[in-house]
Amino acid sequence: MAEIKRPTRRRGKELENELLKATWTEFKAKGYDQLTMEGVAARAHTTKTVLYRRWPKKSLLLVAAFKKFAPRIEPPNTDTGSLREDLFNLLGAPLKSFAVLGEATVRGLVADQIGGQIGDIFGLVTSNTGTRKYVVAILKQADHRGEIKLANLSERAINLPAMLLLDEILATGFLTQAGLYAMIDEILMPVLLASKQEKTN
Repeated sequence: MAEIKRPTRRRGKELENELLKATWTEFKAKGYDQLTMEGVAARAHTTKTVLYRRWPKKSLLLVAAFKKFAPRIEPPNTDTGSLREDLFNLLGAPLKSFAVLGEATVRGLVADQIGGQIGDIFGLVTSNTGTRKYVVAILKQADHRGEIKLANLSERAINLPAMLLLDEILATGFLTQAGLYAMIDEILMPVLLASKQEKTN
């Protein structure tokens, strides 16, 4: 009589990958509003407890699945020859991710108070390894072209692009091209271009 093989118990990365795959499949099939921990658990042939042990709420679970399975987005061109367009290309990078998720999902994620994680998800952090270093590179290019004077910009001014972008997303629940250009034209460009004026003691 042949020996009956019991299914291998999934652990570690193997289990995590299957959970995230089930999450992404459920999301694509049902959308964010109808995505549930119960549905993901059923699709992954596991229990909600297994999910909650790793991700305390569905917003964080979807973000993890998005990072793993969403289409790869190429880095933006941040050397267009224009400070305005360089800023738009850099700060508009989340628009591509938002297009994959859809407006309803992005608004749902923001409404579900993942707050602090929004910055991490879409690379909006102001650390030297995040958006800030790209902003500095853009400002150096603009300084070389004579558009601004980088030496006259404070740390607050250099951090302003990433902080305004994060505020726009958290305040409106989404990000549009029109909103992004308004932010750049009404706030960022006047602040940055003012650096060309000589400082007076």
